[in-house]
Amino acid sequence: MWHFQKIDPFKTLSGKKYITFIGSGGKTTFIEYIAEEFIRQGKSAAVTTTTKIMAKEPYTVFEKNIQYARIHRFLRTGKTIEGGKLTGMYPSDIMALGAMYDIVLIEADGAKKKPLKFPASFEPVIPSFSEKIFILCGLDGLSRRVDETVFRWELFHEATGIKGDEPVTSSILLSLFSEKGILKDCNLSKTTVVLNKYDASGQKGAATGIAKGVIEKTGIGQVIISSLSFKVFYSVTKS
Repeated sequence: MWHFQKIDPFKTLSGKKYITFIGSGGKTTFIEYIAEEFIRQGKSAAVTTTTKIMAKEPYTVFEKNIQYARIHRFLRTGKTIEGGKLTGMYPSDIMALGAMYDIVLIEADGAKKKPLKFPASFEPVIPSFSEKIFILCGLDGLSRRVDETVFRWELFHEATGIKGDEPVTSSILLSLFSEKGILKDCNLSKTTVVLNKYDASGQKGAATGIAKGVIEKTGIGQVIISSLSFKVFYSVTKS
């Protein structure tokens, strides 16, 4: 039996400290939403990366974190800053953040603002101690050309034979969910898929079918259909 329920994803993180985000289609926005909710409830939150993120205020580099944490309940941090971006942290550094902050939100993938993503051999960089993994996909990629929509579409073509000039259909989006695709290096028992940008999708009616397809294909227990712009989230599960 299928179950559909409006939820607050913040409440699914109770008792978890290290949360990792991969994929495409709104990772940074989702991370900021979770961080804001923690701060609103009087807790502290750190946003960091194993790759690179924009150095948006407030931010600091890791060597200054202890001093910074004594004053601020929220920060963005990386190992160094290069070209306006915070660089990836070592796992031991990320674990150290957990001693300073109630939650550590880790951006572990890049997609150059594309709605969809197929990973290269060196990504994503998911810390082994991650207690929750969110895979994001942008529903606004539906109906658009593969080569305009999928980051690293050439690798996607090599793996699947799908051509760059094909429009992204539900089945093409589902083909991203493979061990060589966006499930790469994920512990599926800790993973939730977020189909984001429902409000910007040209095929809103396809969202539920894609969510069901992800669950049936992968065994992942929960898919969230979301519109981060409006802070609306619906959970899809199967019993």
